[in-house]
Amino acid sequence: MTRGLLIRRAGLADVPAIWAIEKASFPTPWSRWSFLAELGQGNSHTLVIGPSPPHLWQTWGYLVFWVVLDEMHILNLAVHPDHRRQSIARQLLATGLGQARTLGAQLAWLEVRPSNLAALALYNSFGFKQVGRRPRYYDDTQEDALLLTFDWSEEENSSSKGPRENR
Repeated sequence: MTRGLLIRRAGLADVPAIWAIEKASFPTPWSRWSFLAELGQGNSHTLVIGPSPPHLWQTWGYLVFWVVLDEMHILNLAVHPDHRRQSIARQLLATGLGQARTLGAQLAWLEVRPSNLAALALYNSFGFKQVGRRPRYYDDTQEDALLLTFDWSEEENSSSKGPRENR
């Protein structure tokens, strides 16, 4: 983690800032209520990142993921436009993958727009692989979704260090 940043589990007080980032990041944002619902679900995890003390807390990004049995499903990852290109998404993803692995995840998966080149580059750098395509997945644009997975067992067979990011 970059010096001066803190990643922690989100709470109710974080929802307004998370929602503001969501609205600035996606053409069809989740509702505020969706984030509140995620905070109340046992298998859902929402992480936020921002400056560490003594600086005043500001939410610069967030990650929402589920861990169900041995799978991690990455639902949502965004960084405030003013803080992009500073490795914030990379730090959130690395932390989330580590937490999911600790909780017993063997496989991580997500859907991403083919047009989201920055996200694709990030996931590729961690070793995610495209395993499918969901036609017309996104209602707003009818754009397909690429289904990406990261399989810890494949990674452990090639290296004992885990996700490529940790090497």
